Amino acid sequence: MSGDDPIDLLLQAGKINEAQLSAARAEQARTDRPLVDVLAELGYVSPEEMARLLARHLKIPYVELGETFRLETEEVHLIPEDVARRYCMIPIKKDQSASVTLVMKDPLDLEAVDTARALTNLEVHKAVSTAEQILAVIDKFYREDAHIERNLRDIVDLEAADVGKGLEGRLDDTDQLRVLANDAPVVRFVTLLLMQAIRDRASDIHFEPGEKSETVRLRVDGNLRMVTPPPASLYQGVITRIKILAGMDIAERRLPLDGRFRFSVHGRSIDVRVSSLPEVFGEKMVLRILDREASVTTMEDIGFEEEALTRFKRVLKQPHGIILLTGPTGSGKTTTLYGALRFLKSPEKNIQTVEDPVEYLVDGVNQMQIRPTIGLDFATALRAILRQDPDIVMIGEIRDEETVQIAMRASLTGHLVLSTLHTNDATSAFCRLKDMGVESYLTAATMKLVIAQRLVRVICPKCSREVTPDADDVGVVRALFPDVASWQFRRGEGCKNCGHTGYLGRQAILEFLEVTDDVREMITAGRGEQEFRRQAIIMGMETLVANGLRKVRAGTTTVEEVLSVCPPPDTIYKGSI
Repeated sequence: MSGDDPIDLLLQAGKINEAQLSAARAEQARTDRPLVDVLAELGYVSPEEMARLLARHLKIPYVELGETFRLETEEVHLIPEDVARRYCMIPIKKDQSASVTLVMKDPLDLEAVDTARALTNLEVHKAVSTAEQILAVIDKFYREDAHIERNLRDIVDLEAADVGKGLEGRLDDTDQLRVLANDAPVVRFVTLLLMQAIRDRASDIHFEPGEKSETVRLRVDGNLRMVTPPPASLYQGVITRIKILAGMDIAERRLPLDGRFRFSVHGRSIDVRVSSLPEVFGEKMVLRILDREASVTTMEDIGFEEEALTRFKRVLKQPHGIILLTGPTGSGKTTTLYGALRFLKSPEKNIQTVEDPVEYLVDGVNQMQIRPTIGLDFATALRAILRQDPDIVMIGEIRDEETVQIAMRASLTGHLVLSTLHTNDATSAFCRLKDMGVESYLTAATMKLVIAQRLVRVICPKCSREVTPDADDVGVVRALFPDVASWQFRRGEGCKNCGHTGYLGRQAILEFLEVTDDVREMITAGRGEQEFRRQAIIMGMETLVANGLRKVRAGTTTVEEVLSVCPPPDTIYKGSI
């Protein structure tokens, strides 16, 4: 065994003993895996210990490839991905030097060194790191769209200085704005940012002007996160570029504007709704991203437990009546309605929707988008739809008295109507309908089900671990669930799979109020909102926060996440909130 043999080094350093080596060799014979990997798997030595030992012995650097490490475009192009993976190595090139440093799992692999030298025609120096870190870098920087963030920075760092030069003081000129918007770095920045948003599963992109700098943020799983912003010289060009794409007036920067456009990425058609707002330091712009060709989520994926799902499907099978989804903007109401449509669609049913906009395409469902600019609003569209012999009608949102009155009449004439309404909880829907001018007897006769909904982030399955809850969390849970001492609380530690947030994706928490005879009596009697809610809970309605805490018990989410979308339970009257 040579002095440079990794196993010999481990023995000399006292990291392993002969008995451990014998056990590892037996396992290697059975699995035919590298001996060093077997030693690590058996827990005799960590990959980092092995790498650091090699670095000391060979007098080469050990490189920590942490989250801040970046592999530049030039370096990625030096060695193809398949070669980098085969030999578990990445190239690092400094400035314009005639040498390259290979960060390797096995710096004693002469074949890997010779291959890199032949590919790069450069002098090769060696460094060492762990296989996990090297492969993570390859995953991050070699994949198809991995250069997005880096290229955005390249635009900011290298090209932005020349953009806008000579345009100072002339950006009120529409022609100059158009020239700036079509400049190559601006076009690339917008394109790459849209690609990054799709890659990161973002629902919105926010452009926010400041006094000294601009901010760009993506909303992912309900939370905003910062990304590389354009420099001041590019900002107005980026905004103008988006306005051109969305068919908006590029000369108007004093009034709020709306527009939309569509682009294609990886063969998918993506709709983008654009809204601009004049602010103190410039135009603020928000892009809402809608993947119309994304698969419609099933109700199980949305977060329905078995009992609620059974009840929901039973109500959906009724021939007529109104089903309402309530909650704030962005709480997943429309997604739940699409899940219901997917359950309902059948060759025997004529299903018609009227939406603003059509967010997903569903085979077997007739979908219509309103166009207020030409007088096609929800009420007008709904009147026309009812002449098309529908069995089931889905209204994207009930916004006014006229729409709700038509929906009520449709229900009374034998149609099943599904829609959404903006209220904080399920019981508030009846007071909201009353405020909109609907008579109580009409509400009682037509309503079948009201579901209030919120979205909570789901703990990342790859970094989920059991944790000891703090006293505040235990107190919140105990207000509704006295058996909290037997619960197992979990939390995500954060990993590359979830962007180091500890969460990956979202699920709905639900407040499910079926309109029974007792509920109809309360509607007809005109009960006040608080009394109505208290009685509904006494009759068995599970509140949003209670449903959320049951997901905590199941290990799906955290108490902190539930309380971020729901108020804590009322400790005086258990569950009254």
